[in-house]
Amino acid sequence: MYLIHGYDPTIKSKGCKKWSTAAKAMKSWGWKGKFVRVGFYAIDQGTGCTVNIAPNGDADTPIRELGKQLAWDIYNRYTVRGKTVDLVGHSMGGLIARAALTGTARHEAGFPSKLYVEDAVTLGTPHRGAMSAYLCQEGRQCADMRATSSFMEWLGPALPQADQGTDWTLIASHADHVATVNTASPELSGAQHLVRYAATTGLTHGKLRTTTDGTYRMNYSNNGSPWRHIRYGAAPIRAAMNGLYWASRW
Repeated sequence: MYLIHGYDPTIKSKGCKKWSTAAKAMKSWGWKGKFVRVGFYAIDQGTGCTVNIAPNGDADTPIRELGKQLAWDIYNRYTVRGKTVDLVGHSMGGLIARAALTGTARHEAGFPSKLYVEDAVTLGTPHRGAMSAYLCQEGRQCADMRATSSFMEWLGPALPQADQGTDWTLIASHADHVATVNTASPELSGAQHLVRYAATTGLTHGKLRTTTDGTYRMNYSNNGSPWRHIRYGAAPIRAAMNGLYWASRW
């Protein structure tokens, strides 16, 4: 399982350590596979990353380029051996995962010839851009996350598929004011599973990545079905793991 953190080029960033709570919980729930924690800033060095796909990276490193480097890491570690992987991305990390699959699926120059990615889960990812990105002035990555950016235009209106197919789960929260539900869990083509937590849950942007227990009000839709409401839905990280295993368990 690849774990890809979000935008945080500041010197105080915890980098790949941000996934410690989630990884510990998933192991306790029976996850047997390896965790590949992905860094992409120079300041991510020494924060527990398995790999840093941009050792000299900063806020000006384009998300598309990060997607390309992620694609090559997946290809070299697993695809060439015939192995499939799962991707979990928080915030901008979900866009990096999407970029990796988009460039590969289109056979664009500089990307590997194929990828085997069975499942992809995004948590609070601005698939249609983030209003907060217009307030952020720090580099190319902020510009890329604006709804009208050339990067968003390049991603297109549909979620990409790996060579053997990819099952997408998009998790959002009405309490997240960084990536609202309309951008973090939109009804995109290829989005098989959509999860939206109620505002009363208090699941803010960062908490989507760290909350592992408790039950929460949510709405969900599977494969284009009508939205359903449940009062006792799983915590975000539990829902993410369910998205890697099941087709309808939230």
